[in-house]
Amino acid sequence: MQKTIEAINYYACGYCTNNQATLFKQEEKKELLFPAGVFLLKHKSRGYILYDTGYTTELYQKKWLYRIYNHLNPTVIDRKQMIDYQLNQSGVRPEEIRLVILSHLHPDHIGGTKYFPNARFLLSEECFQAYKKNKFKSLIFHEFLPTDFDERIERIAPREKQSAFPYKEACDLFGDGSILLSSFDGHAKGQLCMYLPEHKLFVAADICWGIDLLEKTKKIRRIPAMIQDDITAYKTSIQYLKAIMADGNQIVVSHDPEKRIREVLG
Repeated sequence: MQKTIEAINYYACGYCTNNQATLFKQEEKKELLFPAGVFLLKHKSRGYILYDTGYTTELYQKKWLYRIYNHLNPTVIDRKQMIDYQLNQSGVRPEEIRLVILSHLHPDHIGGTKYFPNARFLLSEECFQAYKKNKFKSLIFHEFLPTDFDERIERIAPREKQSAFPYKEACDLFGDGSILLSSFDGHAKGQLCMYLPEHKLFVAADICWGIDLLEKTKKIRRIPAMIQDDITAYKTSIQYLKAIMADGNQIVVSHDPEKRIREVLG
């Protein structure tokens, strides 16, 4: 029987690096690479849907904020790694994308938003409120967004109980049970994660930095903890993630190694 979500494709749109010992206590020094993962879904009647948009080369402009970001979070991105370029290479024109789900608005998730002129942008209500308040800790680089971004925002508030996703309230995006969206605070306010019931796949955005690092999050150091929007909520979301995984669901997070994600997607 044909699935409603006919295809799930993954793109690594740049990456950042950090040292394991800088992030976690009692760990050896080891450089870790964190790809900026983007997911393209093909819905049988709704067409293409994009989840996040990766980094942009605009991050290399000579601005003090970008220099600080790149110092703390060394980033590698070239034009051919950006999502619009990769989609074109895959035979998908960015103009075809009518909906972009943004898990949250950090630079590694919004870098390609300008390249989708016909898309509306889906945010959680909590993420939208953080966007409007524009606090420094929210780390939103507004200049990466389209000039008409505000007019193209669609806000959702996951408040419904879904039998296919019993862990938290969720929103059935199209009312057909194919894409359930739920909000997980911690890393960012109102971070939208995505569950695809047909595939038993949970795309967990930045609930953690990598499934292979999940157990190490209990040893997170003070500065990485301070960077999170709410470290208490972050730890709670980790427990949700473990429960979802324990029920036999496939899990990927945005910064999982590319090899792991491709293996999960099969």
